[in-house]
Amino acid sequence: MARILARRMAKTIFFIIITFVVARSFGSSEAYINHDLASKLALFISGDLNAESIYDAYFYIDITSVFSVAIIIYIILMMLFNKIRNK
Repeated sequence: MARILARRMAKTIFFIIITFVVARSFGSSEAYINHDLASKLALFISGDLNAESIYDAYFYIDITSVFSVAIIIYIILMMLFNKIRNK
């Protein structure tokens, strides 16, 4: 039981580390997100186009992209670790 809990905690910590690395490597969200896309998403989500809704849209796009890339990297690394361990 303790082994399973330790493995789950290690995997969770590993995912958090990957997420931090990906987020730091992306940099500022204004650098890689198109302003027109953020404006359209802000208008779609809040129905109003102001500075706060645009920054919220930047945040939502940034979080979604960071977690998407982190999940892909995590899955690939877990498959690689399992392949190496089973050899």
